[in-house]
Amino acid sequence: MVRMTFSIPDDLKKKLDSKPEINWPEIFKEGLRKKLCALEKLHARGEL
Repeated sequence: MVRMTFSIPDDLKKKLDSKPEINWPEIFKEGLRKKLCALEKLHARGEL
């Protein structure tokens, strides 16, 4: 597995920290998967 580092604004980090029960890395990975899938569909239709 590859490790990546992303920067986020301080105010967003504070909000994320206020919900320690949430697995934010998993949420983030799922968001990336969904966005990539949408982009691949657009590309396949020639819209990107």
